Amino acid sequence: MRYLIYIPILFVQQASAQAIDQLGVKKGITMNGSINTSTTAYKAFGMAQRRDPFAWYLNGNINMNLFGYAMPFSFSYSNQGTQYSQPFNQYRFAPSYKWVKLYLGTTSMQFSNYTLAGHIFNGAGVELTPGKWRIAAMYGTLDKALNRKGYGTKIGYENNGNSYSIALFTAKDGIPKDATAHDDSAHDATAIDATTKNQTAAFAIKQHITKRIFADAEYSISQLNNLYYDAIQAGLGYTANSYSIQLRYERVAPDYTTLGAYTVVNDMRNVTIAPTLQFWKGKITLSGNAGLQVNNLNHQKMSDTRRWVANINTSITPNDHWTMSANYSNFNTFTRVRPLSDPYFTNPLDTLDYYQVNTTYNSMLMYRIGNSAITLNTSFQHASDKSDANDNLSSFFTSNLSYTYLLKKHDMSLTTAFNYYYNTSAGFNTEFFGPNLNVSKQFLNKTCKVAVLTTYNSTKVASTQSDLFNTGLTLGYTPKGKKHTISSSLLYMQKDAVREYTGTMNYSYSF
Repeated sequence: MRYLIYIPILFVQQASAQAIDQLGVKKGITMNGSINTSTTAYKAFGMAQRRDPFAWYLNGNINMNLFGYAMPFSFSYSNQGTQYSQPFNQYRFAPSYKWVKLYLGTTSMQFSNYTLAGHIFNGAGVELTPGKWRIAAMYGTLDKALNRKGYGTKIGYENNGNSYSIALFTAKDGIPKDATAHDDSAHDATAIDATTKNQTAAFAIKQHITKRIFADAEYSISQLNNLYYDAIQAGLGYTANSYSIQLRYERVAPDYTTLGAYTVVNDMRNVTIAPTLQFWKGKITLSGNAGLQVNNLNHQKMSDTRRWVANINTSITPNDHWTMSANYSNFNTFTRVRPLSDPYFTNPLDTLDYYQVNTTYNSMLMYRIGNSAITLNTSFQHASDKSDANDNLSSFFTSNLSYTYLLKKHDMSLTTAFNYYYNTSAGFNTEFFGPNLNVSKQFLNKTCKVAVLTTYNSTKVASTQSDLFNTGLTLGYTPKGKKHTISSSLLYMQKDAVREYTGTMNYSYSF
């Protein structure tokens, strides 16, 4: 299939030299960016093929400046686009000039958290920022399978840290083009029929009462077919030189939904306090948001839940050798990224599209001295499946300890690590652990790079144990002072009697 992209450019000649200069003719035409192409070959023995034996990919980013007009453009094409539900073949074009910016193709925009909130669409949008005004508008397809069209606008005014805005967004489903090939509907947080119409509006204000005291508020309303829901968030804060503090209030009605977001955490009321502190000459930073959360706002559930919630962050850098950070949160959030324990293991009970994360803990500890660095990363999540009526709980624990050593004199680096992962979900316990080694070396005045990666994992699922072995070789060549890069890789994977080979060739050109 051929893809043709036409970019019309209109130049209007002005009578006066001054008008031409104002258009930026002196800047001329500049262009930079990169184009990348790759091919992948795959073969498996001892099992069914997990992917096509051959695939190609072409993508690029081009930044043009035409007489002062910035016109960034990106595209991505693949022969996989006709075989998968995800849009492999797509383009994005975002030209801008002074206070005008366009969004064309596969893109996204942000109006507010409860109207249009970063949902990807195929269409067009515009942002205008003349002076103190902020104006945005969009129109496009949010879900191809449901023929879901959306359009909206946002108008705002900003001055000296104060802002006032109103956002309107409407989305409506048409007749599904193919009711059996719903490629994006599984991403929506609520089950919505194919004739849904949704209208949302948000009114926001941020105002400095004094030099150090400020207040903000946002009220949103959503009409889903003939039902109405609302949401409100507000805050009152004080800012000093080394600390700040806010009192926050947030309420989201049960079943609040907007088709401009992939999901919304609803049926909750939070009253929290959010301080931020810096001390020891900025080497220690503490921030948080803690308070009381209540659900069952319309008293339709059998019981209420009242619990203390917190989101705490800390960062410590006492000297050039040590760096420490930690985060804890038990706010309800959603994620579509699920930990992958073993590429060969699929839990038959695990049909989640979203995890509702109830508790998250992350920490990082790094020690650097000379050419060496030791890093310990730890993560824990306690989550529930929003799509599961039984509220199935899952726990994930991940830890990684790594050591890196640089031999600058020999243009060589060595990284060794040990990984550990444990997951409990729906009566299944999954555990894997093992080391990996990565060695890289540069040759020929740093124009050629060779890297070898080896990984071994021992995996245990319920009472079944297996071993997974990976090894790969990567070669890369970039001529000194040139803009071309050629690289190739070969990956071998073995698990019991199963063997897989994957080879990749890449070429990129930067200009």
